[in-house]
Amino acid sequence: MLSSTTGYLILLIFGVFFTGLTIIMQKRRKEKMTAEQFSTAGRSVGIGLASASIIAAWTWAATLMMSSSTGFKYGISGPYWYAAGACIQVLLFAIVAIHLKRKAPMAHTFLEFVGKRFDKKNHKLMMGFALMTNIIVTAMVILGGAIALNSLTGMNVYAAAFLIPLTFTIYTMIGGLKASFIADYLNTVMIFVILTIFATVVYVKFGVDTVYEGLKAIPEQSQMLTMASIPGLFFGMINIIGNFGTVFVDQSYWQRAIASKDSAASKAYIYGGIAWFSIPFAIATFMGVSAAGLGLNIGDPDASAPLMAQHLLGSVGSILFLVMLFMAVMSTGAAELTAITNIIVTDIYRKSINPKASGQQTLKISRIVTLSFGLAMGLLSILLFKAGIGLSFVYMAMGIFVSGAVIPLTLGLMWKKATSTGNFYGALTGMVSGIIVWLVTAQVRYGEISVASLGELHSMLFGNVTVFVVSGFIAIGHGLISKQEFDFDSLKDQFHSFDEEQEAETKVTKESESKDVLVNG
Repeated sequence: MLSSTTGYLILLIFGVFFTGLTIIMQKRRKEKMTAEQFSTAGRSVGIGLASASIIAAWTWAATLMMSSSTGFKYGISGPYWYAAGACIQVLLFAIVAIHLKRKAPMAHTFLEFVGKRFDKKNHKLMMGFALMTNIIVTAMVILGGAIALNSLTGMNVYAAAFLIPLTFTIYTMIGGLKASFIADYLNTVMIFVILTIFATVVYVKFGVDTVYEGLKAIPEQSQMLTMASIPGLFFGMINIIGNFGTVFVDQSYWQRAIASKDSAASKAYIYGGIAWFSIPFAIATFMGVSAAGLGLNIGDPDASAPLMAQHLLGSVGSILFLVMLFMAVMSTGAAELTAITNIIVTDIYRKSINPKASGQQTLKISRIVTLSFGLAMGLLSILLFKAGIGLSFVYMAMGIFVSGAVIPLTLGLMWKKATSTGNFYGALTGMVSGIIVWLVTAQVRYGEISVASLGELHSMLFGNVTVFVVSGFIAIGHGLISKQEFDFDSLKDQFHSFDEEQEAETKVTKESESKDVLVNG
């Protein structure tokens, strides 16, 4: 095992490197940072950078830790269900991304669109879903990073949970969304390189036969060596439903569409989604399934990947895994920070608190929100550890809380018959129904409501499925009954960039001053 000092050094090196890189890139571009640049990266990102950014943003710490955990627990079906179950959402998001670019080309958040397409209560409800999604995802990023640091270096898990968000908060404060794109590109390249090293070492050092014979020797061999594994199938269904919520209701994916060129938006999601599939599939196979086949003594399946890396290459393997993990942590963490900052600044501060805020005021508030959210997430992660809630629990439960918004939100963007009433009660009732079914299943099937019983596959599955079915039934049903039709053309010219608003305000002020000068002689 590495020393805890190594863990602190890794955090320090990553934080300093990306902060320095962001400052250098800003000085080289010689562009003045504005509120519009901070939140949209100038809306000029091409296909390559956008695709790499989507791969990096979707490669959470959980992608590396949880995918390996599914391989370790469910055998060869685990890698497929994790990768396929979380890939389809990104591919389908290409469709809604292009709709947003066409109908609201100057929007800063998808909530801006919701606010103009529907009524205020829909805007507030969807904002609640969006903030909850960002908080859950960021918590998983930090939990995964802290677990890996604790497993490999013995670093205090609470200290890790508090310090990890600081590493990506500082450079995001300085560079905004553009800094996130640059970090994403570097991180994607590094993740693929390290993944290739691990896969090669497993193949050369142990070979396929050794792992296969090891899996056959496990008592549950019929489940470990077949795609017809029932636990694997249950996990796959939970994974598909839950990840619809964390893509479609997560502002970080919408803002990548907003930041991309019109010609790049939909293609980037297709290319990025296909390329991303290889990451969890490969790491779950080579680290999770192989760890089970080699008979490693691993107590917590969530820690199977880092412990397998250590088994493969000793201290070098541990360091390589930590580097790969922190590449994922930095990308997703920065993406979530800019997402929640955009929501709070655009849909709360500029909409309700200070609609006439200047560009400089908006930029200042953006940086304050980024810092505050980063620190708050460190404290929340510590509380989750204290409550005994781990990575697997949060990952599988997230769909119950956030997926109720998926169908109403998609209908609002693509279906002219979607109604405010149907969407509001569909999303809200879907979430409440899912939570009730989740709790009832845990009580009826396992005799108690506890973290353990709520974390069981049956409880999670029934809760997740209920959310999707109820929200879709109400939203579609009310739209068909009401027979209302929305005119999407009415949204034209409803969205403006922060810079345009600032220029218009400055122009009005100058004209007013000129008139005063003429009147006063």
